Amino acid sequence: MAEKSLEQVKISIRVEIPYLWTAGKYLARLYNEIKENERFVANKCPKCGRILFPPRIVCGRCHVRASDEWIELGPRGTVKDYTIVYYSMKDPSTGKPRPEPYPHAVIVLDGGGLIQHYLEETDPEKLRVGMRVEPVFKPKSERVGHPTDIRYFRTVEE
Repeated sequence: MAEKSLEQVKISIRVEIPYLWTAGKYLARLYNEIKENERFVANKCPKCGRILFPPRIVCGRCHVRASDEWIELGPRGTVKDYTIVYYSMKDPSTGKPRPEPYPHAVIVLDGGGLIQHYLEETDPEKLRVGMRVEPVFKPKSERVGHPTDIRYFRTVEE
């Protein structure tokens, strides 16, 4: 019996699926502090003393309920690691592709806690592990209480 060939038919459709995600008590506090006061906050594990950033309800190491004591971090930090991205990706703030290449870094905030974000400096000769940086926030009128309220981290001389 001969097999029949099947034609492929492609239909393009756009599906929008709106949803809401609740940040919860701890992340909401962090995002509100970023939005209203341009500052980072964390909480602490009462057992091991680890700074929990982003703040959370349970310490991932000790599995005990975290403290409701709030600690202010940064705003400055030190680049722990970075990479230069050569792949066009959409910027979550604008929905448009980011100009490439662009540096993305892991930053240790003063006081503890790691944050991953973009760097303003794009010259590979000037980028280095250990460089000091500070956040540049969107104007207050444009902030919505989201990590994208931070535009990037710029280099500072100390």
